[in-house]
Amino acid sequence: MSHTILVVDDESDVRTMLQQLLILHGYRVLEASDGIEALQILKGEAVSVLLTDVFMWRMDGIELLRQLRKNPKKSPPGIVAMTGVAHLGDSTTAALVATLGAHAVLIKPFSTQQLLDALAAAGAKVGQPIE
Repeated sequence: MSHTILVVDDESDVRTMLQQLLILHGYRVLEASDGIEALQILKGEAVSVLLTDVFMWRMDGIELLRQLRKNPKKSPPGIVAMTGVAHLGDSTTAALVATLGAHAVLIKPFSTQQLLDALAAAGAKVGQPIE
């Protein structure tokens, strides 16, 4: 059985690309355009890993992680943050994300292997890849 990944990003092209890539590697994928939508999805779906952008409109990834810390029962067991701001990989923001429960921080653009490694570090095992 494949793990379910919730991809949260305010850019629809990024969500689509990640969804297609993850499906090809055997994951079930759900999508949300921001933290508010992600919280709604998490109320009714069992998710293995939350893959969230840090900076988004309405509710960003940091606030999403804060909200999940308030209600750990709704929080996925694995969390991977991603950002397009390169200097955040080793900055205070990356440390804050880690403090809020992220297992990894990916800097966009990242390779397929970096993504798969981060998901594995967060506990997601690959399902049956599509040939």
